Amino acid sequence: MSLAENSTGQARRERLGVWASSFRVQLGMPHLAFSGLSEAWLLKELGHRHWMQLARMAASGLPDFYDAAGNIVYAAFRSVQIEDARFDLAKENDTLVIRSNLVRISRTQVQSEHRLTVGGAAIGTIRMVSVFVHRNGKSSNRSVVRVEIQGLPPISQAHKSALVRPSIEGTIWDTEAVETAGRRPQVFFPCPSQDFNGAGFLYFANVPAFVDRAEWNVDQDFARNAVTRWRRVTYLANIDPGEAISIEVVDLERSPVLWRHKCRVTRATDGKHMADVLTVRSRVEVAGSRRVAAPREVDCVGGPDCPG
Repeated sequence: MSLAENSTGQARRERLGVWASSFRVQLGMPHLAFSGLSEAWLLKELGHRHWMQLARMAASGLPDFYDAAGNIVYAAFRSVQIEDARFDLAKENDTLVIRSNLVRISRTQVQSEHRLTVGGAAIGTIRMVSVFVHRNGKSSNRSVVRVEIQGLPPISQAHKSALVRPSIEGTIWDTEAVETAGRRPQVFFPCPSQDFNGAGFLYFANVPAFVDRAEWNVDQDFARNAVTRWRRVTYLANIDPGEAISIEVVDLERSPVLWRHKCRVTRATDGKHMADVLTVRSRVEVAGSRRVAAPREVDCVGGPDCPG
């Protein structure tokens, strides 16, 4: 395809309300975790790409947004969903290809979709919904409110059906295998230098990271070689530096090779509901720099949380 044809195709997509991009990353230690691609790095990178694409959507060189009153506006994530993940297939010196699309789905919300491949093999799809917010005349993260900004293209009606639904209702669980209650909530103190971003918010990518720490505290033998197969995070509130978060494992269905669990994240100081995190994780075999899936992961067919 010529550059002219490619530019024409891109211009047509943008007229339809779809902003597309692709990029490559040669994987090294910053991009990898113990059992494959680092989910924490990936979410931060995709969050940044989402933010930069918003600037492109607004025909701006930089993502520097303000509302009508002159308040600084940020794009806070409302939900993140990881599907068909095979992060264990990624290894050192591989080239990760990320193909992304961005669409506006409401007055205040934008959704991006990111498809990942390594060596031509699909290793996951991530969908992210952001909402424009600003602090309501205060410095506290408890004062954040949703806001509409000007200069964006019309809402893409054709893509509204692809919206990641934040509700946890309808997710299929084997109620016979679910363990409930009996676990005390775990308390964590996020560190400003590690867990908050430059806008002063608890970084969205660190919420599932704290859930993984809670999983580690439940069973280190399983968690040592576990990788995410499917995850959905719904974000409801934030905290200020110095406040603690509490993570409660609400439901847990597990076998020796696969766990499904629901975690509720709350603000420890006042019990404010901050996030719901639904996760499917499985164990993999780790062999040097190459990682192969465990021979048998789960008997799971047709459910939204089945590994791909």
